[in-house]
Amino acid sequence: MPSLIYLDLRFNYFSGTIPQELFYKNLDALFLNNNQFEGEIPQNLGNSPASVINLANNKLSGNIPASFGFMGSKLKEILFLNNQLTGCIPEGVGLFTEIQVLDVSYNTLMGHVPDTLSCLQDIQVLNLAHNKLSGELSDVICSLRSLANLTVAYNFFSGFSQQCSRLFFRNVGFDVSLNCIPGRDMQRPQPECSVIPGGSLSCLRIPTPKPLVCGSLAVSASKHTNSTSSSP
Repeated sequence: MPSLIYLDLRFNYFSGTIPQELFYKNLDALFLNNNQFEGEIPQNLGNSPASVINLANNKLSGNIPASFGFMGSKLKEILFLNNQLTGCIPEGVGLFTEIQVLDVSYNTLMGHVPDTLSCLQDIQVLNLAHNKLSGELSDVICSLRSLANLTVAYNFFSGFSQQCSRLFFRNVGFDVSLNCIPGRDMQRPQPECSVIPGGSLSCLRIPTPKPLVCGSLAVSASKHTNSTSSSP
């Protein structure tokens, strides 16, 4: 089916692993949610040209592939929620995408939230809830200009920046309940915060200058440089 661009298999009982060939196809929409797929997400996820990918409500395990962080600008929405994913949020997330909805909730992701999320200037919904993420939420995430809803409930965050405090006055949905933030209501009991899950987990961190140069800007600058250098 070489002309197929919309594949919808959701709300069935399909099982087994997801074939990596799907992410090489020229699909614009891929709906595999609400099935019984298991095993790891294929490492070539980042090869997909799709604008919408929904893998929610399956039994997928392992890490989110690092290639996810380098998907093209066509990607607008991707959902990983309610699986059994572990490890870190890939450091490269957002460098090349113009994503609007990212939902990784209800998994077992750990470690810090990568600063590269600050590249997601078009994101409207960012849901990190019900994981085991830790550290502090920084200005670069809470300053995202298009943000309409940021949910980080049921994690182990220890604080958030002044910019995050302003979300309450920006008419942005911001849920920080059941974390480990001192002085905030509806947080975890102190004994639960004494040992942070994944404390020994080593998430690869890409050293970046501040302000972070996001991929789309870098590509644009590269094209400009190449065109200038090729001019007579």
